[in-house]
Amino acid sequence: MPGLEPPHDLVILGLPYDAGACWRGGAADAPRRLREISGTSPAISEDGQVVDPALLRLRDAGDVAPEGAARTVTTRAVPAAGPAAEAARQAYFARVEQTVVQIFKLAAVAGRDSFLLSIGGDHSVSIPLVRGFGSRFPEGFGLVSLDAHPDLFDRYEGSPLSNACPMRRALDGSRLKPENLLILGTRSYNQEELDFMKERGIRFVPAREIDRTGVQAAVEIARERMAGVGNIYLSIDIDVADPSCAPGTGAPVAGGLSSRQLIDLTRGLVQHLPVRAMDLVEIAPPLDPTDATLFLALQLAFETFAVLAEKRRPRRRL
Repeated sequence: MPGLEPPHDLVILGLPYDAGACWRGGAADAPRRLREISGTSPAISEDGQVVDPALLRLRDAGDVAPEGAARTVTTRAVPAAGPAAEAARQAYFARVEQTVVQIFKLAAVAGRDSFLLSIGGDHSVSIPLVRGFGSRFPEGFGLVSLDAHPDLFDRYEGSPLSNACPMRRALDGSRLKPENLLILGTRSYNQEELDFMKERGIRFVPAREIDRTGVQAAVEIARERMAGVGNIYLSIDIDVADPSCAPGTGAPVAGGLSSRQLIDLTRGLVQHLPVRAMDLVEIAPPLDPTDATLFLALQLAFETFAVLAEKRRPRRRL
């Protein structure tokens, strides 16, 4: 488990894991590579806002790495099957969940309102991340997922812990209500998922609708859907973006959001919702020799930092 010093305003946690990928791997390398390229430019938003460290104190909590994780990188995911493999997944997820609980516990003890940014990893890591987050809010929470896929399979290839299952697992228990789950940017579905969303009243907004009505309309849908919810988890699967601007991902789908739309949507959600935690997942550097996918993810992080810092700025009294 990474070192957990007294909390800062924003904690970064790496999850170098892609054993839950149902097709192509490589996402395990994202935390390392994002940290590397983060040093190539300062944390300044695209409109020139420098992230003031006095307003947003960052701390990197390191990685929660799988036991015996190899340093070799593969672009082909061949998920291990059987009881031993499933037990290994459960053990890793338990460690991730425990780490998240501890981060928020330390924040509460210190009386701080810390924000957690987690860097995956395939989307299965959202399962323990959301569980740890939700355990801190027995009154309930909201979840907004930006993804080309609903990720609502109950099981995929026999596993309930696949990267095709995180939104379904988030609904396990009573803390997340179906009406407080919103999925934005979808364009690839399975009948099981469509039936489940209809049955449970889960709202999804296809990428085509966002392109037609605009990003601000999607933000307004999120505000209406999350009205009265005090704590929001935001999950960003990079495949919500079109492969033309984010080719480095395991399951790219044509017709996605432009980088402009994704940046504006992320900023709008963080600005107008009480987002307390966010993950960036399915970034697979080995699948993108241009590193464009990495730099898009880095810009999303910088824009999020800028919005959070601005929200913490003391307001002048008139």
